[in-house]
Amino acid sequence: MMGDLHFLRPWCLLMLLPLLGLLWCLWQKNPRLHSWTAVCDAHLLAHLMQNKGRSKQHSALLCLFFSGFLMSIGLAGPTWVRLPVPSYHAIQPRVLVLDMSDSMLARDLNPDRLTRAKFKLHDLFSRRDSGQFGLLVFTDEPFVVSPLTDDANTIDSLLETLKPEIMPVGGQRLDSALKQASELISQAGFSKGQVLVLTGSTPDNAAVSMASTLRNKGIVTSIMPVVADKARLPLFKPLAKAGDGLLLPFSDSSDDLTQWLNATNNTEQLALSSQNDIPLWRDEGRWFLLPALFLLLPVFWRGWLQRIDL
Repeated sequence: MMGDLHFLRPWCLLMLLPLLGLLWCLWQKNPRLHSWTAVCDAHLLAHLMQNKGRSKQHSALLCLFFSGFLMSIGLAGPTWVRLPVPSYHAIQPRVLVLDMSDSMLARDLNPDRLTRAKFKLHDLFSRRDSGQFGLLVFTDEPFVVSPLTDDANTIDSLLETLKPEIMPVGGQRLDSALKQASELISQAGFSKGQVLVLTGSTPDNAAVSMASTLRNKGIVTSIMPVVADKARLPLFKPLAKAGDGLLLPFSDSSDDLTQWLNATNNTEQLALSSQNDIPLWRDEGRWFLLPALFLLLPVFWRGWLQRIDL
């Protein structure tokens, strides 16, 4: 604890310099013998008088010096105790749901749907200050690739390894994936969030129903059809409508991502930050002011100040 000792206002220690100078000047000065100097030579008077005035002067000076010293230390703000003050930052939790079924190997998009979807996610993870992302893939069952995290680069590095061959089961159940996305948001401590589905298959009634359930919980579901045929887009609209989200036509540019990010930025939440705590130190200078005032008590004795012959 004492290893953290430092001063909040170290410039106040400069007051010690004039204090030391004043002490030195007064310490070297001989006390006057007042009216006795008028009737006796000074070199004889020193041998006739008991030399108690100088010791009293020194004790008075020491009291005043240590009082001023302690006041300077107290004003400098010594501290060694750090107060636990948490900080909060705005977070927009977003979960990306990527279809890994065999339908994503169709080549209506060059080279295939899955590759183009991963390119799209790469563009998204390359953006800065986009909030927290989580990624899960699904076939007949959902599989979490990454929980919600600020480190989008780590998720981006995993995209290359995502292939249908690594999936332990086949099939395609979007409703279970949406439920898992909701659990990722809840496990991260959020009550609301955004889900973006990238799929080439038309959502079934179970998926639409699950999107409606998530909407009632405050989780918005949007969908980006990874298909080349724009005439199929209306088939994906029921999911976006049930989830109170957006239907984002797949494009070669990043305009679709910008549209989704802009639409979801109005639901930011505050999250406790464990890495950006505000450093707040408790000022312990009050403990030095109490003894400083105690050393000033003799000042109020009659004749005490006369010991310091200025």
